[in-house]
Amino acid sequence: MIKIQNEHLERFAKEHYEALKDKLNEFPKDCKYSLEEVLKAKLEKLHQIALWAEDKKSDYVFMINKYKNFTSKKDEYDAYKLASKVKVNVCPYCNLNATYTVIVEDNKKITRPEFDHFYDKDTHPILALSFYNLIPSCHICNSTLKGIEKFSIESHLNPYSDSFDEVAKFRLKIGDSSFYHSIKGFDVTLESDDARAKNNIKSFELETLYQNHKDIILELIQKEAIYNESYLDELLSQYEGTLFKNREDLQRLISGGYISDEEIGKRPLSKLIKDISKELGLL
Repeated sequence: MIKIQNEHLERFAKEHYEALKDKLNEFPKDCKYSLEEVLKAKLEKLHQIALWAEDKKSDYVFMINKYKNFTSKKDEYDAYKLASKVKVNVCPYCNLNATYTVIVEDNKKITRPEFDHFYDKDTHPILALSFYNLIPSCHICNSTLKGIEKFSIESHLNPYSDSFDEVAKFRLKIGDSSFYHSIKGFDVTLESDDARAKNNIKSFELETLYQNHKDIILELIQKEAIYNESYLDELLSQYEGTLFKNREDLQRLISGGYISDEEIGKRPLSKLIKDISKELGLL
């Protein structure tokens, strides 16, 4: 749903390969693609590799066991280390659930996001440890909703390359005059003309899940009534440079979410808050 924003992804992919290459000695020498290509492949090449290896699953089943080792907390470089590097703090599929990585003193590993295999590892074991095939995500999206559903770059958006924010929008549908004080007075929809985005919405039940957050929208409706342009100007004149840096900072404070395209992945519900705030004129 939200594009993963990190300027160091290519470096992390290289470090991922360097950390794992000596543990994958069983990798077939006759593979069309080198181990480095497989572990570092970006989305287009991932798709090519997935198609090429579809009838060769038995040759790469060992990669699934290697992935299990990768998630076992036993090695210096493991799933916790990868998650702490990529630093995805909110699930990019739903933008609802926190996915913090917490490692404390003495390297005690507390929590991390799950890694969804965009190309599922049972069908495509060759990609079980490929950097761009591992999507940091929440348990609900990875295990409860997606499960073993088949994804590819032809059917679904991938958070490493695609911006759901650009092709899908939350819309406010007013039902009756009670919308200023009751969630029964309006509905929220998640709309897109993009076929892959529609599949993401369906696979992760996004429109259904977001019905549980209409209270956030009600607060935005009420804030729009309170924070008119003249009041915003008054707050800016009083507090700019002290409580907040600029108008965008003030708008974030009022809305309760990050509002720039680059930052909406930093806090749960920021996509919803951004879209509805724009529709209401808060932004």
